[in-house]
Amino acid sequence: MRCLSFCKCYIVVCMIIALVLNLNARAQYTANALHKKKWTNYGVGLTTSDYLSYHLLASRTVFGETVSSTTRFSYNQELIEGPNDSIFFRKNRNVELGVLWGNGWAHKNVYMHIAAGMGVNVRMYGDSAQQVLNQFNYKVGMTIGVPAQLELGWNKKEHGFCLLVTGNWNFREPYLGALICYSRRFKLKEK
Repeated sequence: MRCLSFCKCYIVVCMIIALVLNLNARAQYTANALHKKKWTNYGVGLTTSDYLSYHLLASRTVFGETVSSTTRFSYNQELIEGPNDSIFFRKNRNVELGVLWGNGWAHKNVYMHIAAGMGVNVRMYGDSAQQVLNQFNYKVGMTIGVPAQLELGWNKKEHGFCLLVTGNWNFREPYLGALICYSRRFKLKEK
């Protein structure tokens, strides 16, 4: 049931990405205010990974001629155990490294950026050994994922803040989350 609602939310995010990219493709060419800009985000928030987890994220985005590329690193750790969680002595964790491509829009100090891409997830989690009492294994598993994010931000010259809605669809522990981020913007150097 949880996976079904996650899939619906993920489909909505992907449709918004397609809509933003499609609107830009149909319009006549106008210079994007994010053109030749780069920025970094450092954020903290909550995700639906392992019932409820805290989320730390660092990302770097470079907006080129027509598309942006984002590299992001995130870390989730279980904050509140789920109702059926039988392992209380170890916390479940997820580490993600992703590369995303997207597009954005900016007007004066306000901007919106949306991106999706590919990522690698390393998940560390507790598992019971064949339902034997008091015998638990702490496992590490790796999987690929599809990270996506929607960024709504405000920047005054170089510094600002943004709300980052993030998600990752993968085969071990898909999640949705929201973060508050500090944002620092730079201009690309001309070659």
